[in-house]
Amino acid sequence: MPANRMPLPYSRVMVAALLLLCAAPLQAQHDDRIWGRVFTDDGEIHEGFIRLVRWRAAASWADVLSARKEIPEEHYQDWLDATRDGQPNVGTVELKGYRITWEQKHPAFERPQLSGIRLGHVAALTVGEEGRVVVTTRSNHGTELDPESVPVVIGRDGPEIPDPMQALGESLDGFVMVQRLSDMELVIDSGGRSTDVAGGAVARIEFAVAPPGSAAPSFPRLYGTVEDRTGRSFTGFVTWDRGSVLESQRLGAYWEDVPELANPWVSDKYERSFRFSEIRSLQRTPCFAKVTLKTDSVVELCSEPFDRDPGPVRISDPALGFVEVEWDAVRTLRFEGSPGLPGYDAFDGGRPLSGTVVTVDGDQITGRIRWDADEEWSWELLQGSSADVEFSIEFGNVAHIAREGPDGARVTLRDGRSFQLTGGYDVGRDNRGIFIFPASVSGTAAAQSVPEWRYVGWKDFREVRFHPTADTGAGS
Repeated sequence: MPANRMPLPYSRVMVAALLLLCAAPLQAQHDDRIWGRVFTDDGEIHEGFIRLVRWRAAASWADVLSARKEIPEEHYQDWLDATRDGQPNVGTVELKGYRITWEQKHPAFERPQLSGIRLGHVAALTVGEEGRVVVTTRSNHGTELDPESVPVVIGRDGPEIPDPMQALGESLDGFVMVQRLSDMELVIDSGGRSTDVAGGAVARIEFAVAPPGSAAPSFPRLYGTVEDRTGRSFTGFVTWDRGSVLESQRLGAYWEDVPELANPWVSDKYERSFRFSEIRSLQRTPCFAKVTLKTDSVVELCSEPFDRDPGPVRISDPALGFVEVEWDAVRTLRFEGSPGLPGYDAFDGGRPLSGTVVTVDGDQITGRIRWDADEEWSWELLQGSSADVEFSIEFGNVAHIAREGPDGARVTLRDGRSFQLTGGYDVGRDNRGIFIFPASVSGTAAAQSVPEWRYVGWKDFREVRFHPTADTGAGS
């Protein structure tokens, strides 16, 4: 055998290794994309990369399934016990000398609040009898409620449940309401073919890692950096105007700024649109934006008179959660290639929050934490605002919160970033307080039992140091 020729089996091994090396980066480029199987009511099964459209679009595991949260009755009762000696809130009206009273929910708990969960934490959505819907987290726990009152719910950790539909009647710690599945639409991308499925036809969606060798999605996810008018930058997966998430979608319905024409929008000749894949950056202008294309061409675009501005630019940042920057607060938006991270394996379905709360008097209480009387899992979102930027920070990414005055707090992330936030229930005077369920002490005598919980009101709160989410040693 000539010296410069490898034996055939060795050649095959080398070729296979080279193919694997070449395939790995290609697979990594779309690891961030949602993959799953969609089962319809009529027995069809669609498999591939999933994009949720309408209302809040989503295509990556880091994207958030927007939701409304309602606090469970047992959490509300804990709050009444801590702040009102367990007495219910009473409504009163006087009419013609008569006083009428009735029990009612305290105003701080009447309305569900904006919340959500990142899709990487979700294992499945299931539609049961009479339209009941279960959202099961990666820990295989869920719950089921009447869709007339709760369209979709997200279950909390609890006993092992082999079949999510068996969760009815389980004592869980809360739920999250989200938009009706029938109000959504799904696009399944498989091998270059796209299939549209109406949300009302879906029986079940099972999420998973894309199998090795699966065809890449047809179009990349939008990714980039937005800089706001204060100079802050946020980088991650971009959602434009609440609906555009792919490079194949278009920036449209704008007219080129032609100075010599008083009303360019009266003619279709000046209407312009571009695929996002053609755009390098947008720079906000009073008219709308200066668009720099990848060909280095620059086009000034305007919106019609009295037309609305685009919705806020949403950036899904895996190490933060997401931010929404109002268009008026945007300085520039630069598009970049997606890194394809994080993948489905980067999410765990959530863990209980735990840490050490310090009061203004210096008391330190360590244990499991229920923030604002309701948030107690790492997948939940802490919300606040700063200079026309709305923050929704995943609690699992939070290292430290320190109160700054009655109406704000400084939130420090695990990666070292820090933001001074105000507004809402989570970081302002409307915060309903922090519950701490102290850790049991090994060897404690029965007569020296650990208290069931401690409550710290917002005005008495100084700071909290959260434990890493993998630390579940705190008691409950």
